[in-house]
Amino acid sequence: MQSLEIRIDVPPEKRREFLIAVESLIKRAPPATAGCRGCRFFERRGSPNEFLWQEDWEERAQLEQRMASGDFRTLLGALRVLGRTHEMRITRPGD
Repeated sequence: MQSLEIRIDVPPEKRREFLIAVESLIKRAPPATAGCRGCRFFERRGSPNEFLWQEDWEERAQLEQRMASGDFRTLLGALRVLGRTHEMRITRPGD
């Protein structure tokens, strides 16, 4: 399994707009049939404007297809417009 993690900071004045956009993006998350085992979104405890987007994939090739897709570019575009991406990384269990 592979996980994609994106850490995002959002200015307080864009928080509401950001959460609305994320809600829409989660609804468009890849289906399990595409190899996606789950898509989650977290807010950092004690830091109301720091978030983590996480997707879990069965295979690295499936994750790479996702990262090359138009939907993924839309996700990154929304994150960049409404916040600041701190880090994007791919992990495996045990990393």
